[in-house]
Amino acid sequence: MERRIWSWFLAQVAAVSIAGTFGAIAEVAAGPPRPGPTEIAFGPDSSQRLDIYAQPGLKSAPMVLYVHGGAWSMFDKSDVDALPDFARRHHFLLASTNHRLGAGAEKAAEDVAGATDWMLREGPHYGGDAKRLFLMGWSSGGHLVALISVDPRFLAARGRKPPDVAGVIGVDGAGYNAASQIHSLFIILKTVELGMWMVAFGGHPAALSPTLLVRQGHPYPPFLLFYTNHPGGRSYTEEFAGKLRKAGAQVVVVEASGRMHFTLNSRFGDPGDPYGDRAAKFIAAARP
Repeated sequence: MERRIWSWFLAQVAAVSIAGTFGAIAEVAAGPPRPGPTEIAFGPDSSQRLDIYAQPGLKSAPMVLYVHGGAWSMFDKSDVDALPDFARRHHFLLASTNHRLGAGAEKAAEDVAGATDWMLREGPHYGGDAKRLFLMGWSSGGHLVALISVDPRFLAARGRKPPDVAGVIGVDGAGYNAASQIHSLFIILKTVELGMWMVAFGGHPAALSPTLLVRQGHPYPPFLLFYTNHPGGRSYTEEFAGKLRKAGAQVVVVEASGRMHFTLNSRFGDPGDPYGDRAAKFIAAARP
């Protein structure tokens, strides 16, 4: 009896020891925890905040300012999924910005322009290159980065202009032609979505529709636009791209085959993700 108890005791000690050993190995393999982002205020409102993901050793690196989605009324700058690791692998400086929620697309665009101005001024202090700032947004965030890149009044309020941006990456952007999309929602009686869009655009969606604001003879940054099978994704993206091309802008449109609206964003920049890799090439093509 004593022998059995003693054997059981030794087995438990061995199990605990082995578990501890493998736990230590796993901890060493994983390395120290990644440092979190630093929150920065770029305006007086509590929503006018961005997170910057500093990396030791960056010097004159490309910069990416990410704008989250959420129908102009939801979500947060912390919703970055794989992007921080994506930035580390490809050696660029990442920032993710908030904007005022539920205040309308115009106010949100003003905030994104404010964050853009901050990155152009202060990003070099974190190892970034002010000549290589890329704006990237998903869903409504894609609309906002497109809007401030084609309507010069938003950046002009900060003493900037659209060509100060090195490139724009739209990840299944919504609202490129908000006037048409709101009309479609009204026709098919999608009342919940229609309500969110009306809050965002009020009675003047055409004045906040990037597609309808592109003008001949105006300089625009290059665009990389991804779309999924999200309703209207292809048609509205291609329409926007067509207007930009006619105005002389460089535009690449990519169909995100096999991805849905949310999964394109949540997996964007994962190791082996072809769409994140395509964006990395777009960013790298902008030479110092």
